[in-house]
Amino acid sequence: MSRIARHASIKSRISEYLSKKMARRNLYYRNSWSPLSPEFSKSLDDDEDEEDETRRLDPLKEDVADWLNSTLGVDFINKDNFLEELDNGVVLCHLAQIIGESVKNAINKGIAKGSVPIIRGKCFEKAARGSFYSRDNMENFIKFCRSVGVHENLLFESDDLVLHNQPRNVLLCLLELARIAHKFGIEPPGLIKLEKEIDKEERDSDEARFPSLLSWQFSKKHNSNYTSMKQSASSPAISSILKWSPHSVILVEEPTIIQVSNTSGASDGVPSDHTEDEDWSRGSVEDTDFDVTPPTRLSSSGSESSSHKSPTPTNELDRKVELAARLMQKNCNCSSGRCQKLNIRKVGEGKYNIAGKNVFVRLLKGRHMMVRVGGGWDTLDHFLLRHDPCKVKVMSRQTPHRLNNASNFLHIRAKYRSPPTKESVTR
Repeated sequence: MSRIARHASIKSRISEYLSKKMARRNLYYRNSWSPLSPEFSKSLDDDEDEEDETRRLDPLKEDVADWLNSTLGVDFINKDNFLEELDNGVVLCHLAQIIGESVKNAINKGIAKGSVPIIRGKCFEKAARGSFYSRDNMENFIKFCRSVGVHENLLFESDDLVLHNQPRNVLLCLLELARIAHKFGIEPPGLIKLEKEIDKEERDSDEARFPSLLSWQFSKKHNSNYTSMKQSASSPAISSILKWSPHSVILVEEPTIIQVSNTSGASDGVPSDHTEDEDWSRGSVEDTDFDVTPPTRLSSSGSESSSHKSPTPTNELDRKVELAARLMQKNCNCSSGRCQKLNIRKVGEGKYNIAGKNVFVRLLKGRHMMVRVGGGWDTLDHFLLRHDPCKVKVMSRQTPHRLNNASNFLHIRAKYRSPPTKESVTR
């Protein structure tokens, strides 16, 4: 063995020894408040929280893993070995090289402007897991993400992936990198496709709801064709009768074409909470296609307690949403034996009103029900748990009667002194 090879072998052994020693130190000698401290015993609730977090991240892992396989031209990454295949940084370095080439091609074609981002430093192809070489690979990839334009709040730390500390941060960073790479011609993950689809629907809905802020003139030629519109925020109701004119907005009655699909309308498919609070639909009676809430029971007289009966779901997504709602109601511990508080109402294609919140629901890869919350995603099961009315404690905002009396408060009178005059200062 040559001297250089022997020196490299000794350096590698020292690196592995120090990394193992650091891992043991992080495991046993953290502060007393750390979950990995000897004085801190993990409870069963913590284990359940970790399992719940893992289940919620599985759809994201699966989607990002498929994106990595298609982008890199490999097939060995899946949701089960996701962290293990990425924790030495080699796969991420190759990903950065491919994205850099795509950016370079876009700049050469005149599609983009600016400098070409490159991953700097050497990529250690045979870096051992948990070693300093893997940390070097990870640090180079993080610098590349920063140079491409990934926000600081979405960047992960090296130990988040090397030690598997925060897989959620890693997934959010890769999803943001995929959004940026899509601008330069790289096929995005399924969730990013769903985001583009939802954004397009929102833009079309806004254009239909606010057709013209400059002119509200109506042509007098088509008095017979004018249609009176109800004041509803439903985008399908408006877009079906709205036509653009270069000078004015003319409302013309048109036949509505309903297209029935067996899917949710999306192809293959976390962060940023504005969509669930947006009022793209107010859930009026005209908007509702069907009510996912189970039909009310018949009373003793044989008549229904409510005249509204839930129609049959129209596609696979509706059936899955209804099934999730029924399972949630079945597992409720209400004293009545059957929960009627969690109401889910369909207000559009892929749009639902859940516990008073308007959200977009999409089917990812034909089996994962994902809810668009703000700029990120959540599973439908977890979203229903968070918004379960039986588990939400409503606090009254009414001011207590005894606080209405002003005498119950301690009044402190401020005493102000005027500034001293010049004569008093000279004395």
